[in-house]
Amino acid sequence: MTVTEDNQAPSAAEATDTAYGPGIDPERLSVCLSVLAELDELDVDHPDAVTVRRATAGIYRTVKQRRRQERRAAKTAHDKAVTEATATGSAERIDDETEGLLPSSQTEEGRIAGILQRPRSCYTCKARYVEVDYFYHQLCPDCARVNRAKRDVRADLTGKRALLTGGRAKIGMYIALRLLRDGAHTTITTRFPKDAIRRFTAMEDSADWIDRLEVVGIDLRDPAQAVALADRVAAAGPLDILINNATQTVRRLPAAYAALVDGESAPLPAGELPPHHVIGAFNSG
Repeated sequence: MTVTEDNQAPSAAEATDTAYGPGIDPERLSVCLSVLAELDELDVDHPDAVTVRRATAGIYRTVKQRRRQERRAAKTAHDKAVTEATATGSAERIDDETEGLLPSSQTEEGRIAGILQRPRSCYTCKARYVEVDYFYHQLCPDCARVNRAKRDVRADLTGKRALLTGGRAKIGMYIALRLLRDGAHTTITTRFPKDAIRRFTAMEDSADWIDRLEVVGIDLRDPAQAVALADRVAAAGPLDILINNATQTVRRLPAAYAALVDGESAPLPAGELPPHHVIGAFNSG
């Protein structure tokens, strides 16, 4: 029985080229090795020996640096995969209740997303940790356990007055919904009040609490508007809950707000709407 050329196993050189890419011409490699062998016959201080040592030292450093970079890249990729396996660190995370369901905090006891290769500092207690909770990627196991237990705790806020700055979207809207669903009369501030009204009225249970929601259009970067808001809140009576959530850590270009600004000129949806008013010019970027 004969083996045809098409079925012949690849040579060692071909296998090497496949695994690592093309190498050095064998004849040139042989010359290189023979030159290196001659170093044993030269005085250690001979200029040629010094030149070769410098060249090989540079190659050695380059190899070490490359391997170090590869190890770092592998650790980074591993830790990124662990983070993305959590609810809060997932690339598919949904922060906005109007865009879908928030990730569930109900997980099995002791369930983890993975083990980090680089320890992190807990966002809350600053302790270093490597075991990553399935839900909270920035918390150590102990703090994650406490936060998970508190996440769905309810409180009777019937008759309480709450002021929440920055309550239009994401965590601000989530906090506002918790306050409203627990019975509080809640005032939220935003630079885009009509957008906020659309978001809140779109919630399936809005009929249960929409009459206890007030939306204030305001730009808190203007001190005069902030003072006007404080006076208005004080005139309405004692305030039980104050949550300062409004912030703008990154200044975006005006174009980033174009759709929101246009939406403030569009009509509001039909049906019951929360009380709302505007203080000053609120919807500039």
